[in-house]
Amino acid sequence: MELEVSWNTLWRIFAVLIFTTAAFFARDAIVALFLAIIISSALDGPVAFLNKKFKIPRILGTASIFAVTLAFIALVLYIIVPVVSLEISSLAILLSGTTAGSIFSDISSVVNTGVSQFSLNTISQFAETVFNGASPVFATIGNIIGGIAFGFSVLVISFYLTLTNDGVGRFLRAVLPEKYENTIIALFYKSKVKVARWLQAQLLLSIVVGVLVSGGLWFLGVKYSLVIGLLAALFEIMPIVGPIFSGTVGTLIALSDSFTLGIYTMILFVAIQQLENHILVPLFMKKVVDIHPVVALFSLLAGYQILGIVGMIISVPIAVVVQTVIEARIERRKLNGGTVKKYESEK
Repeated sequence: MELEVSWNTLWRIFAVLIFTTAAFFARDAIVALFLAIIISSALDGPVAFLNKKFKIPRILGTASIFAVTLAFIALVLYIIVPVVSLEISSLAILLSGTTAGSIFSDISSVVNTGVSQFSLNTISQFAETVFNGASPVFATIGNIIGGIAFGFSVLVISFYLTLTNDGVGRFLRAVLPEKYENTIIALFYKSKVKVARWLQAQLLLSIVVGVLVSGGLWFLGVKYSLVIGLLAALFEIMPIVGPIFSGTVGTLIALSDSFTLGIYTMILFVAIQQLENHILVPLFMKKVVDIHPVVALFSLLAGYQILGIVGMIISVPIAVVVQTVIEARIERRKLNGGTVKKYESEK
């Protein structure tokens, strides 16, 4: 048996290799584009609502939503970060000598460096470190600048994609081959609604749970209520495991004060968990695609292993897209199977 490979097949293999290599080296740009598409998909609904309901032009509505969102984030960081810094430092002292203590100590040093102002002594130490070559300072500075440029690029791309009606759809039509254009755009429209609803619902759920945890712990008199509330909000993205982790941390910290306070804290977390399961999740997630918890956890872990924090952010939306593609293929097979059965019955 002879295997014949045509020049056409060789050129296709060569083109795929070139494309794969280029995609690998441009992976940061691809991730930035994907993040921008997610943000644009989430903001397209509110911008369209402002345009349709109040006749606000899309450019003004987009600029207003971006400005208000960034101002809100900056205000929250300005108010919360100094308090969080103090609480994390206290936690590091409280848990000194343990693994958790070393983790909080590292986090504390990073946060304190970020929020503290540079003094002449700090600048002198910084210059001495640079000239002595004690640490890869220039590499660190490059990473910081790269991170800022990455975030700015995501914001700019998402702004331009949201600026025009169906901006992402128009972009896909401009870059996709005509042969696959209709299929991919149809899948995008199906995924877009699910991803946008998931992102909006997840943000709302995280904020509500974080506020409830922080407020409840503050009312009970538990120390570090703000840090625990932030942990609860952040880990809310991890189904089942996240709430258990934040609840365990809060209960252990409360137990360090008194056994009674620890019991009350455990009851508080159980009550919030029941409220979340029976009211908040059905309220926020009722129109969101149903992702199995194992799939969500696997996606988060895989995303973190591949791209770190950014990978965790985009992992669940990617899982939503993959699930949409699989559902579309299953639906197509069912339709084809129904067509075949109908043809055979008529025959």
